[in-house]
Amino acid sequence: MVGLVDVSGPTYNDRRRLLPGFVTRSFTFPPEPFASMTSPQVDLKNRWLAAVLAFLIPGAGHLYQGRLVKAAIYSVGIIGLFVGGMVLGEWKVVYWRWEPGGHRSFGYLSQVLVGLPALPARWQAGRYLEQGRAIDETLDAPFSGRLRYDPDPDQLTIHPVDPDTRPTSKIHEITGTIHWQREAAAVTGTLEGTLDDGQAVSLTLIREPMATRRVFVHDEITPSILRRDKETSVRLFSSTARYVRCDVQNGDREGIVEGTVPRDFWNWFQVPLEEEALQELHGRLGRRFELAQVFTWIAGLLNLLAIWDALEGPAYGYGDEEDDSEQAAAD
Repeated sequence: MVGLVDVSGPTYNDRRRLLPGFVTRSFTFPPEPFASMTSPQVDLKNRWLAAVLAFLIPGAGHLYQGRLVKAAIYSVGIIGLFVGGMVLGEWKVVYWRWEPGGHRSFGYLSQVLVGLPALPARWQAGRYLEQGRAIDETLDAPFSGRLRYDPDPDQLTIHPVDPDTRPTSKIHEITGTIHWQREAAAVTGTLEGTLDDGQAVSLTLIREPMATRRVFVHDEITPSILRRDKETSVRLFSSTARYVRCDVQNGDREGIVEGTVPRDFWNWFQVPLEEEALQELHGRLGRRFELAQVFTWIAGLLNLLAIWDALEGPAYGYGDEEDDSEQAAAD
């Protein structure tokens, strides 16, 4: 039997190995892109629970893991930056509003990463939309404003034509308590108060009152009817007060009251801003309002890194462990 002989000659790799200075190299492929980077040197406990805690309260996930220094750094740094932005923007920079074809608060997508400090905005947006524009069914609150009685009918007959020469009644400052309730289709109520001259009055509401919405932020409270002569017209806005106007009666005399009632904290905090309010804030605060927004956005993005750190632990460089083992073997 004749044996088979390989006559193909050396391969390309065989010829490369015969070259002077040729060194065989070995390559280590990087790990899979989504491989876990958790370090055995750090006890992450239940890392998914830690990530949820880190989302809800910055630093809480690291506190749960016993990483106290990072917990302090994240909680003080992130919450401090977030609250600082809120204070700088008069507590009105965090809100959720998403209208098709209208105003959309994209910045909230970053702010919400701070967790509980920003989550009320989502709930407040629902309350803001559900309330509609109808006035409160009942109201019992302190009132501060102005009162003017209608002119005496006998005096009006003297000047029946020219309204500029008709006598007008004095505008009084009034403070007290206003109460109303809706019964069937009508609203009934009273205003018990004291005038600026010390006179106590009891006024009866005779028509449907007008009031701005209960769940609202940065409401205009500028007197629109009861203005004194030569009084400078300055637009006033407030979050803690609501504008109210009512037609009232005191015995045979009728008049009008215009003023404000308090608004509770949870009826304005993180409630969506309307365009008119946004324009007033930007015009008055200028770049300060924009800087306040940036502070809250950065706080949310920083907490995203904190959440990732609570989930995966501290990052480390690949190959460090091999260097440590070789150094230990050399020792």
